[in-house]
Amino acid sequence: MEEIIIIGWPDNLDDTDAQEIIDLSKPQLKIKGVQHKSTRLFAALEWTIPTTFIIMISGLFFKSFMEEAGKDTYQMLKSRLKEYILKRREIKTSLIESSNLTDKLSKKYDQSLSISMKARLHSKLVINIMISEKVKGQDADNMMERVFEVLQMIHDQCQEIASEEYIMRNIHPEEVYLLANPETYFWEILTPKEMFERYRNY
Repeated sequence: MEEIIIIGWPDNLDDTDAQEIIDLSKPQLKIKGVQHKSTRLFAALEWTIPTTFIIMISGLFFKSFMEEAGKDTYQMLKSRLKEYILKRREIKTSLIESSNLTDKLSKKYDQSLSISMKARLHSKLVINIMISEKVKGQDADNMMERVFEVLQMIHDQCQEIASEEYIMRNIHPEEVYLLANPETYFWEILTPKEMFERYRNY
């Protein structure tokens, strides 16, 4: 994608906070807003269902700020995204099981259903960043600060392994999940299989 950031929210909400971030868009730093239908049905695991609000960033988000002149803009945008994510996390969303599919929702799932983030850092990699419901206060701010450091590191590693100028959208990427451990505050990378094992009902 050409945009460095895309923010999505339901079409029945007037998201002024998202619009303020979108208004920071420039020709060389494109930020886009996308509204989706507020009433959607899914037959899937919780962590694969799109959250109410979602932020998508591309590798360009990190690549665009490598120059010294771009560092202030990067810090400002990162701060606005952190604030937006933590504010939207306070909006509580619940899922309703179909009457003929009871006991399918995970009883252990502790990630936000309201907000999440996706990062396509390379043509071959998409990272789903889940936002913990357990981390509070200053720890939550530190958690979000750290995730951008982790994503920057992964982005740089991807470029070292297979450098590319733009994301190639015709390539099907591998998807992994990034979760903050509420006890250690370290971010953990999980495969889809590991997510299933962690949150399955035994």
